[in-house]
Amino acid sequence: MLKTTEQRATASMHPLAAMWERYSRRQQFRRMARHLLREKDDTLSDLGYDRHDLEGALRLPISTDAMQYIEMQRSKHAEEARRQRRRATTG
Repeated sequence: MLKTTEQRATASMHPLAAMWERYSRRQQFRRMARHLLREKDDTLSDLGYDRHDLEGALRLPISTDAMQYIEMQRSKHAEEARRQRRRATTG
């Protein structure tokens, strides 16, 4: 979800608004993660997710952006997979 400049300014001016935004974003993430966690590990892997990462993100403090954490983990896993493919082809 992209924020407009006005939304960012409002959140920075009002700590309560920022806290509500974090809470709302976390609830959105929880709904998505719970839906994904119903899937088999193979399906999660095909989608670029790891069950352990999703479960870990659900336990993060609310001040931490869980979606950003998951995207960072997906990038790490994708890079590891590319390295393994390169090693397999070279060697």
